[in-house]
Amino acid sequence: MSPTPMSKAVVLQHVPYEGPARIVPILRDYGIPLEIRHLYRGDSPPANLDEVRILIVMGGPMGVADIGDSRYPFLAPELELIRQAVAADHPFLGICLGAQLLAHAAGAKVYPNTRPGPSPSEPPLAAPEIGWGPVSLPFPGGTEPILMGVRDGAPMFHWHFDTFDLPKLPAAASAPGPASTGSVLLSSTPACKNQAMRLKTRMFGFQYHMEIDQPGIEALLSHGQQDVHKVLGPQGLEQVRQDTQRYYAEHERIGNRIICNLLQYLKLY
Repeated sequence: MSPTPMSKAVVLQHVPYEGPARIVPILRDYGIPLEIRHLYRGDSPPANLDEVRILIVMGGPMGVADIGDSRYPFLAPELELIRQAVAADHPFLGICLGAQLLAHAAGAKVYPNTRPGPSPSEPPLAAPEIGWGPVSLPFPGGTEPILMGVRDGAPMFHWHFDTFDLPKLPAAASAPGPASTGSVLLSSTPACKNQAMRLKTRMFGFQYHMEIDQPGIEALLSHGQQDVHKVLGPQGLEQVRQDTQRYYAEHERIGNRIICNLLQYLKLY
């Protein structure tokens, strides 16, 4: 189905330092109108998906567990809009928090990412991912059109404490087609299996920040210094900056390819 002339991409942004970054010039190059709604400063999510060509939901330090918290009044109406998108299999891209909200809206569990404790009798340990790390493309994820041209082991930028289960939708809730029921795992890391997914046929969630640019990385480091120190130690900031110099050029090429693949696959232009 071709997009209507008046429709536009709508970005929901939760904090000033996690914006759409390289998504913006790519949408412009494809001639797709864009509206950014800054939820943290009082903008509201759209009431419905009329004239929304694609809904793009960004990251943020809040989580699914904060829905209903008075500090984040936008999360509840945002979740309702995402539920509308799930019901309609509406074009959707969720990044970090956006991916977690998509999973939650589809009925899957969202929870802190952990690793096994030192012994079977000890509880799991928190396992946040901050900084650079390679992602693998488990079959059939690597065959998905949105990941064409992305190599297994590509370096990606991570910044998340939570993860999610893959949604399992009943057949009646899924769009027609043999690959449309439920979800498909697209990529993983050793520390976090469910890094990216396709839900139904036109909805995608990524835990890692394939859209982020170098100023965005610096903004995250500036606002999250305590998290970096806690997760990576006293040399963490310098480590991430050195890794950025090493990996960013390839990351930019791969991230741009994913975004372009998405727009082409969804026929949004």
